[in-house]
Amino acid sequence: MAARILLLTLQQALRSCALLLFPLIFISMFAWATAGSTSGNTTDPIRAALWLWLAAHAVHFDLQGSATHLFGTLTYLPLGAVVLPFFALRNGYNRLRNDITQTRPLRIFLVGWYALLALLIALLSQTGSIKPSWYLSGIFAAVVAILATINFKSDVLRFLRFPSYLLIILLGIGFVAVGLSLMVHLAIVKDLTIVIQPGWIGGILFLLVQILYLPNLAISAISYLFGLGFSLGQGTSISPFHFSLHQIPAIPVLGALPTGTQSSLGYFAILGIFIGLAIVLHINFRTRSFAHGQLELLKVCGLVLAVLAAVGYLSSGSLITSAMSPVGVVWWKFSGLIILFIFIGAIVTQYLPWVFRKARSRS
Repeated sequence: MAARILLLTLQQALRSCALLLFPLIFISMFAWATAGSTSGNTTDPIRAALWLWLAAHAVHFDLQGSATHLFGTLTYLPLGAVVLPFFALRNGYNRLRNDITQTRPLRIFLVGWYALLALLIALLSQTGSIKPSWYLSGIFAAVVAILATINFKSDVLRFLRFPSYLLIILLGIGFVAVGLSLMVHLAIVKDLTIVIQPGWIGGILFLLVQILYLPNLAISAISYLFGLGFSLGQGTSISPFHFSLHQIPAIPVLGALPTGTQSSLGYFAILGIFIGLAIVLHINFRTRSFAHGQLELLKVCGLVLAVLAAVGYLSSGSLITSAMSPVGVVWWKFSGLIILFIFIGAIVTQYLPWVFRKARSRS
């Protein structure tokens, strides 16, 4: 039985990997062929497809100008691309569950095989100038595989459903803010598009990449509305109360950036406080005692902090050169602020009433 599970999970890991990798190879080969390359070597587009596959798992890259001189790092990767391997793995896992009833060994072997494949891809695709982080490739691929095999309807995760809904709504507000800013700064977006002139094939690919970067921008928009802001290079600060920006990369979607301070938008932080209040009130409604409520609050805060820290970390990073580092939010400030909103809600709805009850009982 174990040998059968081992074989089936290996086959499914290969299929899940190929489900995303083969289209990427086709796109890379097509772009390479239409670019007018004089080289008949197809190794470069295939290797580029492997790098795109790794980038879809948020794997970092070290870029070197020579054998000894480090040119930069690429860690600011499209967060939206992670959904592609996620759904490829989830579809394969659900198919395997029809044949294998033992879910624990099924998940363990599938995650292990997928992480091993990612590690091999990272090692095989290395060149003298571009080196994917091989150890992060296995870790990040394993995390994606674990998330893809989780039963989110399980009763164990029931206490996280309401906070998850609120965080999804918050992310939606970030998308709306980015969309409105793109409309307001449409002229800047048009100018940046004209500068690039990628052609019709390159334009389609460039558009897809920018769509996949929208979750990164939505996270930055939420941080901006809450007053923390974000960075777009060394020595920059973009927030409602402080604006310092040196240069903008020729990426059309970055035309949505604000052009100055907008102090009135800082009042959106009140929305974060209301979200914290809603989470704590939901915990109070579900729990029967103060002690039980504190335990639930710690569980929610711990998992929310871990998720927000991971999302904040993956949505930010470096864009090759030191001048474009850091880009995005400060992950520990972003996650810490959301937890602060939850604790404000706990103070208002739990701790202050508890203190008043204690004081009244003593009097």
